[in-house]
Amino acid sequence: MTTVYLDGKRHQLPAAKIIGGGGEADIYELDHGRVLKLYKQPSDPAYAMDDNARVGAQLRLDECQTKLPAFPAHVPPEVVAPLGLAYNRAHGGLVVGYTMPYISGAETLLMYGDRRYRESSGVDGNHVVAVFRQLHRVVGQLHRQRVVIGDFNDLNVLVQPDGTLHVVDADSMQYGSFLCRAFTARFADPLHCPADQLMPNRPHDAGSDWYAYAIMLMQSLLYVGPYGGVHRPKVGPRLQHDARVLRRLTVFGSDVIYPKPALPYGVLPDELLEQFRRIYEQDQRGEFPLPLLEAMRWTTCTNCQLAHARGHCPQCARPGAVREAVVVRGTVTATRVFRTHGRILYAAWQGGALRYLYHEADAFRRETGAVVAPGSLDPEVRYRLCGDVTLMGRRQRLLALAPDQPPSSLATDTAGPLPVFDANERHWFWIQAGQLMRNGTLGAEYLGDVLPERTLFWVGPRFGLGFYRAGQLMRTFVFRADRPGLNDQVPVPALSGQLIDATCVFSDQLAWFMTTTQEQGRLINRCTVVDERGAVLGTGLAAQDDTSWLA
Repeated sequence: MTTVYLDGKRHQLPAAKIIGGGGEADIYELDHGRVLKLYKQPSDPAYAMDDNARVGAQLRLDECQTKLPAFPAHVPPEVVAPLGLAYNRAHGGLVVGYTMPYISGAETLLMYGDRRYRESSGVDGNHVVAVFRQLHRVVGQLHRQRVVIGDFNDLNVLVQPDGTLHVVDADSMQYGSFLCRAFTARFADPLHCPADQLMPNRPHDAGSDWYAYAIMLMQSLLYVGPYGGVHRPKVGPRLQHDARVLRRLTVFGSDVIYPKPALPYGVLPDELLEQFRRIYEQDQRGEFPLPLLEAMRWTTCTNCQLAHARGHCPQCARPGAVREAVVVRGTVTATRVFRTHGRILYAAWQGGALRYLYHEADAFRRETGAVVAPGSLDPEVRYRLCGDVTLMGRRQRLLALAPDQPPSSLATDTAGPLPVFDANERHWFWIQAGQLMRNGTLGAEYLGDVLPERTLFWVGPRFGLGFYRAGQLMRTFVFRADRPGLNDQVPVPALSGQLIDATCVFSDQLAWFMTTTQEQGRLINRCTVVDERGAVLGTGLAAQDDTSWLA
């Protein structure tokens, strides 16, 4: 248990109070709407095999003795600034961290570049543009106060469901004589790097902040960044992300395969596309032109349903555009099962049938067309299906909606902003006060103990898999879907870095457990295959800018 002093008072910090963190620090939940960012010591086990990381940790601690007390007093309110300093002794101690407001119910800006999240949450292009107008104002105000964000990325911008944003990791900002030494490779400005390596060799500045802003804007509008897609030239070697940035080979190039999940870039106004090209291909820097955002209005074509920000639908306006095409190759037969102008929110194959939930005409509907509940899409709601029962969870409440029956309500733990529950075709499962539960004929049934507010789990036809993290501790477990008990000795390697996303896909006997973490500025995807007894059958990893299947 770690001990620190806040306002001269001793505070003990159990590992169970850790609610987040990354390679540099852990975040502890305190009282009165505060959290503590506690820097890792050079002796931290996370640095055991990395001499450079140990040196970096010591330099960070040395600098924060003077940098944190000098933090600017009048930054924009959207910046989550230090409230107070944490010391290792009551009097004459060293600064080891700082307190700040607890931001709850917010998602990282990274999620705005996830098409599945956006479409299931009802976050449209106009909402995104409004958030970036607000972010533009915050960045401009900081620069006028001679503060540079430096390590500006889509994980240190948090957005509330109403569009209110918060900029975190304020301690790494650059002000006075204090430099920002951190960087995220996905947002590193090549003008600040040597010609052969995407690693800054000179300080961040306002121009590099606006470069990062433009990257976040593009990937939030199109679901792809400037160096997305796959480089596949007719001659010569294929280049990965870093080499493409250094050579300015963008997604607009003819030798780059544009990713199918992204929106076609022609949905954006020509002026905005030209601005992106000037930034990424011609090295233009400076404040991003706000009028481009102020004039932007997104709409949906009534004919082809394409969302776009142009005066006319770019898809329907093409000469000779085909309104609808059916393509048949070989002996493949495609059968249309369902079509909606709304959004498909969840689907599962259960009981030998395809079951799904969709939102259309301000109502949630099942595959039969029956209305489950009226209402609008909400980014805080999570959905699951259990046969004819529809499960909808928001914050600490889970609703089970069955045909011709009144809704039943349950209390459930959360992991970050999301309620933690899942279902298969026979049962639904949830966590309540650190206990994994399952519905039964006579009521809730207890399956086993997990870590409250820190656990994620998924369930398949026969068994489930979950994990929890607290500091350096990570415990993975499996459980049978039809009986009590947990096996929490599953030897999945502990995750390092900041957890960004996690999911699990099941067959009858196997689970494919997949995670995304940020490590040293890169997004790393991992996949571990586990059987129902808890044996690890294989594992693999790849950076998201790689060309392997895991990327």
